[in-house]
Amino acid sequence: MISRPAAGFRLNGRRLTRLLGAYVLTMLGGQVCALTAAASEFSGVATLTSEYIYRGLEMSDGDPALQLGLDYLHDTGLFVGVWASTIDLRSAMGERDTELDYYGGYHYAAESPFTATVTVLRYSYPGQTGTHSYDYNEVLVGATWRERYSIELGYTSNLYGLDRIARHWELRSEWPIANAWVIGAALGGNDMSDAAVSRYLHWDIGASARFSRLTFDLRWYDNEQPDGFAAQSSADSQLVLSISAAF
Repeated sequence: MISRPAAGFRLNGRRLTRLLGAYVLTMLGGQVCALTAAASEFSGVATLTSEYIYRGLEMSDGDPALQLGLDYLHDTGLFVGVWASTIDLRSAMGERDTELDYYGGYHYAAESPFTATVTVLRYSYPGQTGTHSYDYNEVLVGATWRERYSIELGYTSNLYGLDRIARHWELRSEWPIANAWVIGAALGGNDMSDAAVSRYLHWDIGASARFSRLTFDLRWYDNEQPDGFAAQSSADSQLVLSISAAF
């Protein structure tokens, strides 16, 4: 269900949108996972991506990343899960090589064109060096209309363990164009001004194709060039290829 949890049909992204066949695909910047929407079940996805980009920022410093997600969706709409990725983030306060996210929430999907998701997410970085802990929590709220248009809102009061507020929003649209193909685009805004980083916009456009349990995603990322500590990881004009296998 989830590939880096988000809401609004990105459970972190984390996007629960029914796109192909009997599956709900979750894609976060090219990472994809699938689940059947009918009954309680476990699901998972393994992804190899040429670059891990999240909200317009490079998380793997231009290198490929290996990712794994596991989750459980109950037929009441409640869900829990875990998602992990290799990363490469370095600063004066320490280094981070692994991201491990835990999440839980509720997904509302009645017999209507409207669906909604609320997610509580814990970002953690096991093995991080230095004395500072970057771990923090985020609340995500999202909604989708007719499985094609979605919005996601995120809020944290402790960004990267700095006791600073950050807010995020994203609008996304996706359109099936053939039996296995989907095109999509997104526009988002990240506000980390409380942590001395400028507000900035980020966007992406791309296409994905699903064949059996394999999904291929090719996506172009760009942004408004944030300053502060985010400037060194700005993902401007990046083409990313991801291959995911659902299980």
